[in-house]
Amino acid sequence: MLVEHPGVAQAVVVVRGDRQSDKRLVAYVVPEPDSAVVDADVQADEWRQVYDDSYADSGDETWGEDFQLWRSSYDGEPIPREQMLEWQDTAVARVLEFAPRRVLEIGVGSGLLLAKIVGEVEEYWGTGVSATMVDRVRAQAEQAGYGDRVWLNAQAADDVSGLPRAGFDTVVLNSVVQYFPSVEYLDRVLREAMELLAPGGRVIVGDVRNATTLRVLLTAVQRAEHPHASHEELRTLVEKALLAERELVVAPEWFTEWARDHAGGVDIRLKSGSVHNELTRHRYEVVLYKEPADVLDLAGVPAVPWGREVFDLADLGRHVDRAGGSPVRVTGIPNARLVAEVAEANSAGVLNAAAPSGTPLDPEEFAAWARSQGRNAVLTWSGESIPAFEAVLLPEQRTGHRTVSGTFVPGGVGGRARANNPALAKSIGPLLAELPEYLRGRFPEYMVPSAVVPLSEIPLTPNGKLDRRALPSEYTSTVGSREPRNSHERKLCSLFSELLVVERVGIDDDFFALGGHSLLAARLSTRIRNQFDVDVPLRTIIQYPTVAELAALLLTGSIPVDHADPFEVVLPLNSDPGTGKSPVWFFHGGGGLGWAYFSFVLHLQDRPAYALQARGFDGTDSLAGSVEEMVDDYVTRMLDIQPEGPFYLIGWSYGGTVAHAVAEALDRRGHHVAFVALLDCEPGSGFETHHVGKDWSDYRVELEDVFGQYINTGNQVHFLDTMSKVMANNMSIMMEFESPIYHGDVLYFDAALDDDSYAHLWRPYVRGSLEVYDVRATHNDLHMPASVAEIFEVINSKLEK
Repeated sequence: MLVEHPGVAQAVVVVRGDRQSDKRLVAYVVPEPDSAVVDADVQADEWRQVYDDSYADSGDETWGEDFQLWRSSYDGEPIPREQMLEWQDTAVARVLEFAPRRVLEIGVGSGLLLAKIVGEVEEYWGTGVSATMVDRVRAQAEQAGYGDRVWLNAQAADDVSGLPRAGFDTVVLNSVVQYFPSVEYLDRVLREAMELLAPGGRVIVGDVRNATTLRVLLTAVQRAEHPHASHEELRTLVEKALLAERELVVAPEWFTEWARDHAGGVDIRLKSGSVHNELTRHRYEVVLYKEPADVLDLAGVPAVPWGREVFDLADLGRHVDRAGGSPVRVTGIPNARLVAEVAEANSAGVLNAAAPSGTPLDPEEFAAWARSQGRNAVLTWSGESIPAFEAVLLPEQRTGHRTVSGTFVPGGVGGRARANNPALAKSIGPLLAELPEYLRGRFPEYMVPSAVVPLSEIPLTPNGKLDRRALPSEYTSTVGSREPRNSHERKLCSLFSELLVVERVGIDDDFFALGGHSLLAARLSTRIRNQFDVDVPLRTIIQYPTVAELAALLLTGSIPVDHADPFEVVLPLNSDPGTGKSPVWFFHGGGGLGWAYFSFVLHLQDRPAYALQARGFDGTDSLAGSVEEMVDDYVTRMLDIQPEGPFYLIGWSYGGTVAHAVAEALDRRGHHVAFVALLDCEPGSGFETHHVGKDWSDYRVELEDVFGQYINTGNQVHFLDTMSKVMANNMSIMMEFESPIYHGDVLYFDAALDDDSYAHLWRPYVRGSLEVYDVRATHNDLHMPASVAEIFEVINSKLEK
């Protein structure tokens, strides 16, 4: 019955549960790819916003060296500059290899290729979706003296208006295909590009994401993010990532099939590069030829299987010598770039790929060996084995360019899927919400599955039967969130998605539930101001954290007036829920502000919460003269709001040391302190070890590094200068402070991923119990959502008692 639903391509229903009392039906469904509606204009708008916002922060980058958007999928960090420069050099070399004269680049971006190629050609035309970026690149080209040979315009990839038919010898699409909404859109763009070529020209499609290795990549990414996940958990995470993939990935087979009908030849090759990263492992290059005058077809070159007929390079060298000047194809060469990731995917049950025979070889080292033998090595994917590559060895050609086709030979490894459908990421949520009701209208309640789990494909055994062991466990997914209904919601969904680096955001998704924290919320506030020209305070984002709520406020112009000064000594972190319970008091870190605790109060739904902040940010208050003075000030302000106990105190880092001192002061004055939690901090006597000899300029550099990860610090000079001076003063007075002895109990949270632990240092200063809990985080990441959730699982259990 499930497969009769128009949104379902395949389905199986199994009984899960080990005990009779735990038996339940679980449905696994593969969504119908063609049921997902593609809106190319909406997707183009989303990517345009991403480009506009990202490039706005990179205006000072050297022309042709703006790698702002290039981040590793494995850890989210920027790909090292030296790796990006090598990537750029190889992409440029591939274009210049053809000695082009008139070039069109579709998706010119920040000019990474244009800047390096324009000096070698007569004309360079380019298009891009971001008018902001196109204007900037045009100005840079003119400033560099190339204004007379550069023509740029802001238009979509499938818009060829204003471009001369048969006017170019080379059309380049470098690292843009992944942003296309569908493979049908890619087909349309390529057919238009072929029309723009003169006979003998070529379309160079660079940096194509490989659909064949997508499972391998996502397994490695999820393993990096979840190093302790079980194999079953890893399979579940990979399935979720596959279905949430919003970028277009295409198998090499798609291009060979497309070329049969639309091109005069196709050359598919591995990415060049000495570094093993996601670009060299999981992307490839395609050249499509239009009416080539002289082309060498390599599809029928006799093959020599590695590991069966030749076993090492010396053995291969002898075989090549016997072949004389004839081309030789070597198949099944173990790819050193991929073998480890494929082994991980195999081990987890995500993949079932046989390992090729022999010692893995680096493709670049293989190419270097070939050159030493007087041969050119054309390196391509294996059509039969994911962790292998193939090489066609040709006699070295010292002059001119040799046009080759048939480099990649399709086999069975690509399966049936030639490409994904990025629109599925948006359609799965409504489908999962609809299916239970669909079944209830056709079956009694006891026959309706307790869970519906989406899969990219039904796992099968080698015999073609259902592989039950490979089925992931049921999991709770957020993909059921509704789609945006207006432009405000679409823009906010895009902002959430970009800032949180998640594939899909619906209007019911909570910014913090998706991984947001206070620093990212501050950046969201800035982006909303830039996008809508409306100030949305951080507290409003905390109070109305979903796209639907924020969009409603923006549409009606009813942003709550935030009367609280964000730099006030006592900063309310939430609205009083009216339960009558005593508040929780948080204490600022070394920088003096308590904004990081906005992400903490998400776990305090039944209590008011306040943060104590250092004086000096308003330009009139004097900085604290000592920690004792600071503690007296904070106790006075707290008693103004809460005259009687019980008091609940939490402090992280510097704030932990202050919280301990405030607890002692309250206790000494006869007030009941019910709870003290210290988050990875040390007593006052330990600060001199880390901070002696530093002044405000040293802290200014540190703050720039921290905040620079989340905001454009170029327009925050005064704020960072002030914070640096507050921080320098705070550290200076703390180095002269001796923590007092507190007679109550303390809960201590240790950042377990750091080498140093300070928990034992508190024993002389705590007369009550000292309960220590390890948190799977570093000191600086204790405000991140996962860490906060781990901490508050303990804290809330204590508060409930």
